[in-house]
Amino acid sequence: MGRFAVATPLGPFFVRVEGGKLVESGFAPLGGAPSGTFEQRVAEALRAYFAGDRPLPSFPLSLSGPPFFQKAWRVLAATRPGEVVSYRELAERAGRPRAARAVAAAMAKNPLPIFVPCHRVIRADGRLGGYGPNPWRKAALLLLEAGQTELEDRIPRLRAHPDLAAVRLGDLLGDREP
Repeated sequence: MGRFAVATPLGPFFVRVEGGKLVESGFAPLGGAPSGTFEQRVAEALRAYFAGDRPLPSFPLSLSGPPFFQKAWRVLAATRPGEVVSYRELAERAGRPRAARAVAAAMAKNPLPIFVPCHRVIRADGRLGGYGPNPWRKAALLLLEAGQTELEDRIPRLRAHPDLAAVRLGDLLGDREP
């Protein structure tokens, strides 16, 4: 079992690996430097992703949770950078069209943010919706995947925004405030 952290423009990002699979990740300074070859490949891919150089490749994932959560996470992991889906659309893709709230619950329990890109799930009305206690990170990740890699000036404004969940994706990407 290995745990390492990578510096990103959005703060330290940790990854936990077990048996050659990604098990857990998140924004927190948990872990040291990557030790094995697989961990080094993951760390390099994360650095390139956060630099806007290339999309994050697929890595083997170990997802544990209720069966529907696992299905929603796997369907979401297959989305492309820059693609967004609504909670309802993801529920449909996962085979339960009326389970938008269950999808929201699955996103809240996502053990592998970035690798299972829950930041790509927005509300049906085009508003960003939640991202735990740090919605500014969701906005920054969506901007990054839209090709807006110069985030230094925008991150303070995103962090200070009183209600990013209510911002429409089009307004965010159109470089309107925030």
